[in-house]
Amino acid sequence: MKTKLIVIYVICFLVAFVVTIQMRTVNINKADILRLKTENELRDEVNQWKDAYNNLSSKNVELNKRIEEYRDASNQDESIALMKKELDTANILAGLTPVKGKGVTIVLDESKAREKIALDAGHYDSNVFIISAEDIMTLINELLLNGAEVISVNDQRITSRSSIVAVDPKIQIDGVTIAAPYTIKAIGNPETLASGVYLKSGIIDKYKGIQLDITVTPMEEIIIQDYDASVNLQYTVPYESEVQ
Repeated sequence: MKTKLIVIYVICFLVAFVVTIQMRTVNINKADILRLKTENELRDEVNQWKDAYNNLSSKNVELNKRIEEYRDASNQDESIALMKKELDTANILAGLTPVKGKGVTIVLDESKAREKIALDAGHYDSNVFIISAEDIMTLINELLLNGAEVISVNDQRITSRSSIVAVDPKIQIDGVTIAAPYTIKAIGNPETLASGVYLKSGIIDKYKGIQLDITVTPMEEIIIQDYDASVNLQYTVPYESEVQ
């Protein structure tokens, strides 16, 4: 009897031991499964973030590339705009394009002065002219000294190549004969240009003793046509300095 009880106790002990081991094994397996599941989820999440990072990185590279392209295009546009501005300025200085701007209009009318000369002389001489080519050049220089940017005389555009000569008894500008009244248009600051005309020893001061009509009118807009002559350079070429 005692032997049977001992065997039963041993069997129960072994069963309990086996059950305990199995339960612990199940718990460990569950923990391992949970741990593995958590690691897999974290690994998947990490992979997702890596994929997102790679996508954003690729987009960033693409955007930076496009920014550089826009920047290069912008610089090119600025360069083109700068070159166009320089070309426009060169064309204006050469007189190759019509221009407009505020400035002054000066009219020199010698008809009354010539009538007075005719009355004093007792006869009228159609070859008597008061204003000379030198007077026109003096007036142009006065305007230039006071900031005139573009000038015309009787619609003849004045450039650095212009010639103003006396062909008795008249005046020629670039081979074109002009006659009084003389209309000088100058683009620039109206007040500065107008004050420059009245300088001492200027044309107004020179003829203040006779009946020479000189009208100076500030203008908000003056239109000056282009240089009406071709420019042909046969001997002149651009010079590029070898010094860098």
